[in-house]
Amino acid sequence: FFQAEDGIRDSSVTGVSDVCSSDLDGNCAGNRVERRGITIRKVNSMYRTVIFDLDGTLIDSLGVWSQVDQELMRRLSNGRVMLSEDEAGTLRIRAMKTYGEGSDAYFKYMADLKRAFDLPGTPEEIHFQRYSLAQEFLRTRVHYREGAAELIKYLKALGKKLAIVTTTRRRNIDVYASQNKSMIAAAPLSEIMDLIVTRDDVAHVKPDPEGFYKVLDALKAEPEECIMVEDALPGIRGAKSAGIDSVVIEERHNADDRVQLEAAALARFASPAALLKGIQAEIEAAAGGIHCMRSSS
Repeated sequence: FFQAEDGIRDSSVTGVSDVCSSDLDGNCAGNRVERRGITIRKVNSMYRTVIFDLDGTLIDSLGVWSQVDQELMRRLSNGRVMLSEDEAGTLRIRAMKTYGEGSDAYFKYMADLKRAFDLPGTPEEIHFQRYSLAQEFLRTRVHYREGAAELIKYLKALGKKLAIVTTTRRRNIDVYASQNKSMIAAAPLSEIMDLIVTRDDVAHVKPDPEGFYKVLDALKAEPEECIMVEDALPGIRGAKSAGIDSVVIEERHNADDRVQLEAAALARFASPAALLKGIQAEIEAAAGGIHCMRSSS
């Protein structure tokens, strides 16, 4: 079903280029299409629980923290400091690699910004302004990726158990679930998800499998009955450590890892919408086959 009527692969469904290129295990794009079809048939039949990553997979949020820092610099400097999204992201990533994570790390990061750009206020005051700005952005600028809301609602209607394993904080999940009007209107997380495991719920985040074990325990699921939908290597590696298969959803911030992602996952899709189209097409094809058998009997 992943081919158009003229025999040419439909890239809008598969998310795969029509050009056949070799990957790590020697398979070409045609084999990837076959793997994708097998994977979708398993989603419809064998996989009873679908586990999602959140940031970058279901929601378009990976750039929001760079946008927060862009706006923070602009406001504090009265327009004197205008960073690009990439520049802001580079500063934050460098600071996190240097200082780790947590409030102390961000206070040090704010101190670095203050010194580098001659910003007013103490690091603590700058951090408070950043936090307030971030809450505003999480409420108003984060939205579901194309087809993501429709995908989780469709899977829910099929009777699948749905879970999220994410490295984001519980407080951010609470914003998405109770204050982000766009997400609430499209698909309220609190109503659709059977379980959400955040970084606050585990001692070790992805690629450690702890979050996946929590899903297996809470939903009384076996690893072979589960599939992980993810955009980044840590999540796919964590799922694999727990014995759970994965598919990868393309995301621009992870483009450099594309070859490794394809090698580690069962299949790759261009977007949540592409995965949904594949699932729907398989169900329609199966229903058509059943109808034909009944008509001929």
